[in-house]
Amino acid sequence: MMVMLMSSCTVYQTVPIEVMQLEEIKLPEGVKRIGWLYRNFKYTEDTLQHYFRAGDVLRKDLANRKTDIDSIAASACLAAAARSFSANGVNGNPVFFPADMMPRITGEKLSPIPDRLIRKIAQPAQAELIIALETLSWFYSHFPEDISGGEDFRQVEITGVWAIYDAETGAIKETRSMVDTVYWQGSEAGQEELPPRVPAIEMAAEYFGESFAKKFSSGWVQTDRIMMVPPLEEFRLAAELASKEEWDGAREIWERYAAGRFGKLAITARYNLALDAEIHDRYEDAVDMIVSASELAAEYKNRKEMDIVNRYRKILVARLEEIRRSEKPATP
Repeated sequence: MMVMLMSSCTVYQTVPIEVMQLEEIKLPEGVKRIGWLYRNFKYTEDTLQHYFRAGDVLRKDLANRKTDIDSIAASACLAAAARSFSANGVNGNPVFFPADMMPRITGEKLSPIPDRLIRKIAQPAQAELIIALETLSWFYSHFPEDISGGEDFRQVEITGVWAIYDAETGAIKETRSMVDTVYWQGSEAGQEELPPRVPAIEMAAEYFGESFAKKFSSGWVQTDRIMMVPPLEEFRLAAELASKEEWDGAREIWERYAAGRFGKLAITARYNLALDAEIHDRYEDAVDMIVSASELAAEYKNRKEMDIVNRYRKILVARLEEIRRSEKPATP
């Protein structure tokens, strides 16, 4: 009974960390002008554009039913990516095409834009490369205090596909699928109001564009992770130690609760141990720990906990794969 009470009142605390962003994509030599285009493709199953989640309840956003959120998000995403290109010295000469220039297409399969159409779009703008946001999808969730059992908590899950086209030939050169989640919680906002649905989606889209642009350069970047803090004194102490960079002490506490007999507290402990491992660049340990947390969370079927654990699992697995690719010797 005590474990259930503690789990139901878990607080989700944001932890800023620095990770090395490795250069994944190289632009062709000599590219001076890039055209930024929204493809306006939607997969058939992307049917929740006018809905959001309040706790476990799916609701329709009637207040914004006439707002073109798709164009707002796409424009914000492309502009943020181009700004990041300029700030990082990748390319500082963008041209933007209107977000609604391409007609909406819905389908099961995303095919490349025809070569002839790419050339037709690029030539008047004198663009040498077209970077297209092929599709963009989002979902906003709001967990009020009375539902989450902790602080007011909001998130936007966002996915998309990017493509890079050679403007001269119209041929597609690169595609990238991306998935991300942006969080807001009450303790971070202070006196500021947490963002409602449309501003939150716009902010998440900007972050999504910046994340894509970072794939074109290397360097340390700051990102946010979530720490789980149930209302147990030892976990509060662990969070306090972690905030002071005293990770050894925090790790000792989490390790004491990582055994399966501690039930939901073990999920929290394993999740936080994965976070500790990532912060200390032990990515294999981090993946092993988050997998064990995910398996245990599945047994208890707590939806919010499973969402957070499984989302972090995807991040860590992708990060480990990225590091392994970078460590492989170059093919002669």
